[in-house]
Amino acid sequence: MRLLMREQLTLKTIILFFLPLIFMTELIQISHSITNAFLARLSIPKETLAAFNIAFAFNITTGGVTMASTQTGISFITDWKSLHRVFRFIGTIVIVPFVIVEVVSFTPLGDIVFGHWMGASPEVVRQAKVASAIMGFWTFPIFIRNLSYAMIMIKRRTILISYATLIRVLALIGFLMLYSRWFDGALVGAMATVSGMSVEGVFMVIAARPFFKELDRTPWATTGYSDYWQFSWPLMLTQVTENGVLFVVNSFLGRLVNPDLALASFGVVHGLVRVILAPLRNLVQTAQSLISHQDDLKIMFRFTACLLLLYVGIIFVLFYTSIQGWVLGGVMGLTTELYRYCLPAVKLTFAIAVFWATAALLRGILSAMRKTGAIAVTAGIRLLVVALVGSTTLFHSGVNGAVLGVIAIAGGFAAETLVLGWRLWKQIKVPGPLFPDRSSSS
Repeated sequence: MRLLMREQLTLKTIILFFLPLIFMTELIQISHSITNAFLARLSIPKETLAAFNIAFAFNITTGGVTMASTQTGISFITDWKSLHRVFRFIGTIVIVPFVIVEVVSFTPLGDIVFGHWMGASPEVVRQAKVASAIMGFWTFPIFIRNLSYAMIMIKRRTILISYATLIRVLALIGFLMLYSRWFDGALVGAMATVSGMSVEGVFMVIAARPFFKELDRTPWATTGYSDYWQFSWPLMLTQVTENGVLFVVNSFLGRLVNPDLALASFGVVHGLVRVILAPLRNLVQTAQSLISHQDDLKIMFRFTACLLLLYVGIIFVLFYTSIQGWVLGGVMGLTTELYRYCLPAVKLTFAIAVFWATAALLRGILSAMRKTGAIAVTAGIRLLVVALVGSTTLFHSGVNGAVLGVIAIAGGFAAETLVLGWRLWKQIKVPGPLFPDRSSSS
């Protein structure tokens, strides 16, 4: 049984919890950009980048259910028995996306998904199918890693997560260099990505093991699987659709005049967005882990506002000054064609920052309340907005695909913010405690 004393939430507590997660998320996203930069220097870089990024998009879309395991663990791991039940629950569910990925990758369905839906060239489709089959295996190390994340977040030892991610990035670089000696194309990026995640998963199990051993082994009455499902299915749907945004955008970009250029450029821009802004998604776990009383909301909103000002400032420095040339041309190694295509898009990323942060915060607050139903609703709304923006390509095939992708993502998060904000406001008006008692396993 987990016993938590009520204590006043402070900015210091939030910062100490959140800072290691910034480091962790930045390293994860840097790993994707490192892979892009490495693949850009291989033979036929445009086709290789396009193949890796559409395969990556397909895998994170289908594997979104795995990402919800951390939030499920935070809410329901209270003793040894509940750990085993959560493990079995999530472990059973993640088999589904793994099977879907492998079936698509090894059958003509892959030609439909990557060729017909996304409009990629035959060479891009060939590389994407192979890369997707390899990346499908990341399901298992991510599942184990995320349950370990949950245990460490419960104990508020998030610095251990940062250490694990650093090890993953170093392993990724080593595997990229190793595999490129024998292989070429998107396969190199896929194999290195899965290998790095596996190393990270092993480290996380070792790091979290002492905390798992501390769990009470007395057979307390635990929450049932139906409660796990009721809580987690909206989060799973949200993760699938959030990741699916990339997949949907890519499917529209494949209908532009120069689909390979649009797919490759948007992949680079999206990679940079994830590097710079992905720490904002940690507001979900931060709010869920730390907020336990209505008085905590004010300090969490204040922290989020300060965080937003910081990230908008970073975007201005990187993409509205001469540093833009160093980032896109030097670090990313883009050709002149790719550089010019990406530049207008990266200047608009401040819109993603604003709405991603607010949506993530509201998602975390409602998860702490165990009121996740509205989160599922916004998942569908977000995809609808993205599809509406993306449908522009059906009438104007000459638009800049990277710019269109940024507008679609920002619009989706803006719609989510409005709906979740309205839901939170309604919940606050309801008499009674907003947050469940965390002093027991029930």
